[in-house]
Amino acid sequence: MENWKNIKLELGDKRANLILSRPQVHNAINPELIEEMHEALKIIAERDEIQFLVLSGEGKSFCAGADIAWFAGAVDKSKADNWQEYLRMAELLKALHELPKVTIAAAHRNVLGGANGLVAACDFVVAERSTAFAFGEVKLGIVPATITPFVACRVSVQNMRKLMFSGDRFWATEAQLVGLVDFLAEDGKMEQVVDQLIDGLKDSSPNALRACKQLLLKVGSGELTVESSEHTAAVLAELIESDEGQEGLRAFLEKRKPDWQKLNVVEN
Repeated sequence: MENWKNIKLELGDKRANLILSRPQVHNAINPELIEEMHEALKIIAERDEIQFLVLSGEGKSFCAGADIAWFAGAVDKSKADNWQEYLRMAELLKALHELPKVTIAAAHRNVLGGANGLVAACDFVVAERSTAFAFGEVKLGIVPATITPFVACRVSVQNMRKLMFSGDRFWATEAQLVGLVDFLAEDGKMEQVVDQLIDGLKDSSPNALRACKQLLLKVGSGELTVESSEHTAAVLAELIESDEGQEGLRAFLEKRKPDWQKLNVVEN
């Protein structure tokens, strides 16, 4: 971790903070940052004690999108080399989207271009009211290709037409209306809103949260449909038999809050 130059990772009690750390360029994305984020997500995925990941940006912006120096250098690279770099970005978004933790993007000031993919890939997005968003790729003669599938999980195709065809900036209130943002925070109050969200989720069974996320990912990919009765019944039966399922049911019958902490076995 000490060798990372573009990100920071803080591991605490049940929570990991992954911080984009190129404040001098508004945390713009480049291949080195992408590779470091791949490494960080792998570490987080392997830590069973971590339930929540908060993704944020250091300095004046969450993320200004792709580093213009990276894209400018593309003209001197082969098509195959460019494809490989863009593939790594797409794979990063997929890894974030499928991470077996509850993921929260904490956005402020600017969320531009590819940064919209990072927030869209998270389970929840909290944004300060003054945050500006934009899909400006078309104004550069390119398109937001790698991020589109993840934005489409949150935003309707018609709203994406409005936002991506124009490339204009829009603000956090509109981002919430179209589904890109889940919760608004007053400027300077971001951490309080994130803490409140996490505190509310801590009442839920950690294993149940993971299982629920997997179900929703399968629904989003089309793998889970109304024809998946055997699978959904099996998931429920397995969870009811689990330690956390038993604790949750006993707590309900005994009219008390479940104590997830006392369970030593963390099921996958």
